[in-house]
Amino acid sequence: MFEWVIILFLGSGLVYGLQSRRLQRRNISSPMMMLLAGLLVALPLGIWHGAPLDALSGSIHFATAFAEMTLAIILFLDAAVLDYRKENPARRIATRLLLVGLPLTIGVTWAFIVGLDPTVGLVPALILALIVSPTDAALGRPVLENKGVPEPVRQGINIESGLNDGLVLPVFTTAVMLEADLLGNGGDGWIKDAIFEISIGAGVGVLCGVVLGKAVNHAVIRDTIVDRFERLLGVLAALFIFLLTEELGGNGFVAAFAGGLALNISSEKVRDTIESFGEAESELLTMLTFFVFGLIIVPAVFDSWTWPMLVFSVTSLVLLRPICVWVCMIGSPYSFGEKLYIGWFGPRGIASVIYMLIMATMIDPKEFEPLIAAGTMIICISIVAHGISAAPASQALVRYLAKKS
Repeated sequence: MFEWVIILFLGSGLVYGLQSRRLQRRNISSPMMMLLAGLLVALPLGIWHGAPLDALSGSIHFATAFAEMTLAIILFLDAAVLDYRKENPARRIATRLLLVGLPLTIGVTWAFIVGLDPTVGLVPALILALIVSPTDAALGRPVLENKGVPEPVRQGINIESGLNDGLVLPVFTTAVMLEADLLGNGGDGWIKDAIFEISIGAGVGVLCGVVLGKAVNHAVIRDTIVDRFERLLGVLAALFIFLLTEELGGNGFVAAFAGGLALNISSEKVRDTIESFGEAESELLTMLTFFVFGLIIVPAVFDSWTWPMLVFSVTSLVLLRPICVWVCMIGSPYSFGEKLYIGWFGPRGIASVIYMLIMATMIDPKEFEPLIAAGTMIICISIVAHGISAAPASQALVRYLAKKS
């Protein structure tokens, strides 16, 4: 049966790939297609007819192992390919979004969840706010590809998406460890454990990143590295850092992110090669993630969806993030339309999916069924809403700016 699931995933990917240009013109993104494929494949497997969370509990080890590798690679590549010496306007936008907008979004979302349902609890509400706050630019690919959209706006959204999951992750894992301790599922020294894991992760990540960066730079100067191996550097380095740190007792995700930031490859050619291969690798991982999401997670929790969850999902996407982005962009030189555009394009995607899977391995998912259900609902809505609106909204912004000029 597992082999047929893989075959159907690969077939779905081939169908979308062969018709991708035509489908994208109709605003159908690859995450939308793979989510739908996963949902359909779940039908003959009987997953939809099981009790809530049965599908998740039976597949959690497979899904989580895959998710961990995926997140480690994405965190590393997103951090490694950024060139902080360039694109100062985009960097300024991203700085506002990451240092002001992101904490503000988490705080406002946390307060909204507690106000909407005080029975959720402060720590679980914080966990849900952290799950749904990181953004995923892959859900709005036309945003990054439309050259009519100002470069700082496009790249600012891209940089924000590349870094916010890595910045949120240590806080998220600490919050989950705290909740596990409160439930009696963790050790009493959760604070010491959290600090230890994050410190080891950051230390090993930075050390490995610096050493690997110098080794790559030396290999480029001495011309000892062949072109085809340059494409594999990012994936090999990400998995090496992640697995080494986990073996040493640290947080492998923090290490992968820190290692990418510390890599500092001087050769623009090698960095571009890693980025181009990373885009293809990330696209495949993204497609597989959303296929698994539709196959396992949605059927596990759809019976638990409620109207308050719908209110939360829509409010989070339509009001909370846009308002927080508007606040963090006060004093910037960008127009009303550009601020609105940046505020809307905060899709919830692959990081949120993987955070939920990681949480399910740290605490019993049945005790947090509403959290997983709410997170799943907002991701599903975001996949469709941001996928459909990416191209039309980008074209509308271009027309808006043309009229202003």
